[in-house]
Amino acid sequence: MNWALLQNSLLISGLAALLSVAIGWHAALWLVGLPSRWRNRLLAVAIVALVLPPFLVTNCWLHFLGRTGVWRAWLPLNIYSPGGAVWILALLTWPITLLLVLGAWRRLEPALLESDPALGGGALIRWLLWPMARGAVGQAAVLTFVLALNNFAVPAILQVKVFPAELWVKFSTNFDYAGALAMSWPLVLAPLALLALLRHSEIQWPRGAGAATACAIRRQLGGGWWWSGAAVTTLVLVLSVGLPLAQVLAAPRTWSELPKTWQAAAGVIGNTFTLAAVTASVCVALGVMTWRWRVGVVLWLPLLAPGVLLGIAVIFLFNRPVLDVIYRSMTVVVVAWTVRYLALAWHCVSRARRGVDRDLTDAARLDGATGWTLLRHVHWPQIAPQAGAAWYVTYLLCLWDVETLVLIVPPGGETLALRIFNLLHYGHNAQVNALCVILLGLAVAPLVAWSAARRMTRGRNDE
Repeated sequence: MNWALLQNSLLISGLAALLSVAIGWHAALWLVGLPSRWRNRLLAVAIVALVLPPFLVTNCWLHFLGRTGVWRAWLPLNIYSPGGAVWILALLTWPITLLLVLGAWRRLEPALLESDPALGGGALIRWLLWPMARGAVGQAAVLTFVLALNNFAVPAILQVKVFPAELWVKFSTNFDYAGALAMSWPLVLAPLALLALLRHSEIQWPRGAGAATACAIRRQLGGGWWWSGAAVTTLVLVLSVGLPLAQVLAAPRTWSELPKTWQAAAGVIGNTFTLAAVTASVCVALGVMTWRWRVGVVLWLPLLAPGVLLGIAVIFLFNRPVLDVIYRSMTVVVVAWTVRYLALAWHCVSRARRGVDRDLTDAARLDGATGWTLLRHVHWPQIAPQAGAAWYVTYLLCLWDVETLVLIVPPGGETLALRIFNLLHYGHNAQVNALCVILLGLAVAPLVAWSAARRMTRGRNDE
């Protein structure tokens, strides 16, 4: 065991979690005092920060603070450092704290504020808001710590030595399964501890406005705390969402290189969309078929553990003569991604399936509906929105995935994410930006298709 490497990994993950929680807490202080319309809009932007590809955000900061970065002359900060990794990981994960804290504050009732109108400012935070959100902050801190500890793309691009990146380097050079397993025990222990912690605690998610009005909360919180939260949130939204997207979309060379990049990467684009769409469909289908099984906790472990470790396990299991057909084809990618991301789809579909209208089900069964007919005409219309959301989230995660694929990519199975990851090591910024634009286009393509289908359906109904 390399204890120095473990210490470095724990330090980076701990600092990233601390910074992420601090940012998310200040953002929650601002959003809780906003009207529900503006709160929901800003939550949507914050979720964009959470789902942006890690390599896109890292590429942005390399552009500004890299060795030849445009800001390097007047802001001489070294992004190729543990501090750079902490900063980028915090920008990627701060919405977790925001969502969990706002979910905890849904229980804030008007009577709690009206009982003592003089309770405000720091005292309100100390005696009311903090006790209500303390558990949520702890959950967010542990979840962020685990995600930062197991992150591969950011440290690998920044050349920072942490466990997932070193695990990838060591295994790809000597193919030592036993050594990789012995080295990776902290990366497995952390998700197990997280699952044990969250298994007995309920996570609250923000849904609309809380019981107490935003105006009352803002009034008692005071202008100082509320406006400081506004300043922190605005700045971090600009840095975590606005700056990465602007850096990619506003560069003139991005668009001049786009046609040539599209032509050169046509096959890779097809691979990326097909593999992601097929995997998302398989995950949703498995969720529909197995929603009764009690496997929810077990399915979360592959998602929380490093994808590099999952790739090593796939090589160990499938790199055999009898399974050579799977191992050397695109099927191995679908299998690996399904194992990694099944938890999200299964959880969403399972919750939706348990919430279907039993009266409709009983009525359909009395009419003779069973099996596929029952699912198609009764259950699916009720669970389709949740299943669609699960499909889309899984699709996005597959589009961004690098760490699971980096060790198992079959011949001709390269994806856009993997090509971007490889090009980032060689400084091809214009081509990387063009590939990121194409990848973002693939990300929004299902939403565009869904919106167009809805409009066509409405048009036919109006006729």
